[in-house]
Amino acid sequence: MPIPNPSHKKFPLQLSLVLLSGLGIVWYIIYKASHTSFTHDESYTYTHYVHQGFMDIISYKTPYTNNHILNTVLMKYCELLFGSSELSLRLPNILAFILYSIFTILLLYKYIPKLIFPFYLLMVLNHHLLDFFSLARSYGLSFAFLLMSLYYLSLYFTSKQNKHLILFNVGAFLAVMSNFSLLNYYVAALIVYNIVSYVVLKIDSTGNNYHFYRQNKINIVSVILSGMVLYEPLRRISKMSLLDFGGKNGFMEDTVGTAIYSFFYEMYVTPFLETIFKVFIVSVVALTIIIILKAIVQRNITLFKAHISLVLINLILLAIVAITIAQHLILGNDYYIHRFALFFYPIFILNFTFLLNYFFQLSKTTSVSISYLCASLALFNIYINHNTAFYKDWKIDRDVKSMMQNLVLEHEKYPNKNIRLGINWLFEPGVNFYRYTWDLKWLSPAHRRGISKYDDYFYILNTDEEYMDLSNKPVVYKNEQTGAVLLKNPN
Repeated sequence: MPIPNPSHKKFPLQLSLVLLSGLGIVWYIIYKASHTSFTHDESYTYTHYVHQGFMDIISYKTPYTNNHILNTVLMKYCELLFGSSELSLRLPNILAFILYSIFTILLLYKYIPKLIFPFYLLMVLNHHLLDFFSLARSYGLSFAFLLMSLYYLSLYFTSKQNKHLILFNVGAFLAVMSNFSLLNYYVAALIVYNIVSYVVLKIDSTGNNYHFYRQNKINIVSVILSGMVLYEPLRRISKMSLLDFGGKNGFMEDTVGTAIYSFFYEMYVTPFLETIFKVFIVSVVALTIIIILKAIVQRNITLFKAHISLVLINLILLAIVAITIAQHLILGNDYYIHRFALFFYPIFILNFTFLLNYFFQLSKTTSVSISYLCASLALFNIYINHNTAFYKDWKIDRDVKSMMQNLVLEHEKYPNKNIRLGINWLFEPGVNFYRYTWDLKWLSPAHRRGISKYDDYFYILNTDEEYMDLSNKPVVYKNEQTGAVLLKNPN
């Protein structure tokens, strides 16, 4: 039974609400991207990689995982076209949110148009996720291309058009080029593609047999081409053991646990609430796999035609988990945590979405009620946690731009004086970013060697050891929330 492709004239209220919500979030992202200080990691990328040659960037000439290849390249050309403002350098990820929204809408509208509004909200109302669409980091790009890849993979199984399989591979490749964490997704998706293709041909009545090469000609060419680009960066990363995601304790504790904390952003998560969410997540995934296994045993081809998106998303999620655990046990790789694990969020939400869609015909009222309840909780969570001042992973950097503006005002009092700024090492990339982009020739380059009595100003934290000896110095700028303080050395 083929899935109906609803006309664009259907559900106009749902689509209008989705578009209005999307435009509102785009405005929020643009505002935050243009007003917040450049963070440590963004500044490090800019000062160390953006001005390298194109081939040096994509070949990982200077190997370090801060160089998210696609993001670095796009930052490079955005600077050439639009200058070096925060908004310009963050533009690729702002546009990535639009791409993420487009493929989310296409995927939801194709399979569950009656509930597109609440599930669109669930897909986007994760504050930690939204952070990365207003940052010059590559996570936002990777989420967008992940959704593109998933959309075209599901579309291929309903259309059997080779162009959709090509676009699936293109999306997956660009996701990996954005963030190497998505390499496990690409591998998992290719495995699941073959599993589902095999199962469908086995239980379908057409009598066609599964042939690996015939099913994978496009995939093989794509993997070879991708491998030619990715080989050198991955070789250098592997050689230097740079894939350190931080999780040592287990998938549930590290990946699932930190994903729950990330969703609640700055809110405290009680152990009981964490347990509730873990049970919910496991239940959704387990119930879906039971439905799939039952369909296979009963040779029920309807599930694979009417709910192919549910099958693909669930099996890809399980495959990524299996690959991650295997890599930890065999290679000693860390489990994904915090921002490294964020890509699991849209995959899981899609699993939940399509599971509710599966039950929609059985109980429309229940499905609608659950979808709007979850969307309302996500909306409340984003309302509680929204901010335009800082980013969860780089709260300490929220003052760097304001501090530099105050330092510029200080220099205006002595325009012929060159200034040395002693800093906590955490602020080195941000200080040098603004020194370079604002063309502050009177300011000596910041370094990580600590402070000196010869420095004219000190920018440190009130928790630093040096602060006690400097606390009697005149305060030029201070933020009580972060403890960052700019002190003047009158000696």
